[in-house]
Amino acid sequence: MNQRAIDLVRELFEGLLARVGEGGRVEVRWEGEGVYVNLTGDFRRLPDDDGFRGDLSRWARLHLRARKVGQLPVVVDVNGRWAARRRELVAMAKGAAGQALREHRKVRLPPMAPEERRIIHLALADVPGVRTYSVGKGQGRRVVVEPTS
Repeated sequence: MNQRAIDLVRELFEGLLARVGEGGRVEVRWEGEGVYVNLTGDFRRLPDDDGFRGDLSRWARLHLRARKVGQLPVVVDVNGRWAARRRELVAMAKGAAGQALREHRKVRLPPMAPEERRIIHLALADVPGVRTYSVGKGQGRRVVVEPTS
């Protein structure tokens, strides 16, 4: 855990909320190998879309690099929506793996954004008997889960 990174990111987002006149809370914790930020509140000026979250994540990573903390992953969430989506994706991945093993066939998941596909791949990386890979291009890119034998 990198306490300095957590403190710097907390200060950064508390300053952002104060500057744009938003009430709310900034929750920051170490998760995996990086920093997870959840902005909670009834926001009027902060959009809650993937592009905006991605921009905030990049901004926080640049801030940490400028403060000589290093290259750390930062995930920004608004009101826990991304955390809930991650849980849904992990459940979907496990369900697809079970189906692939039971039915001895490939299971194609719906098209997803790159960060969502990554969660599927990571969720099944250590599951014996299945492998994952991505197929398709652009907006139609999806994960395929297949039995290895």
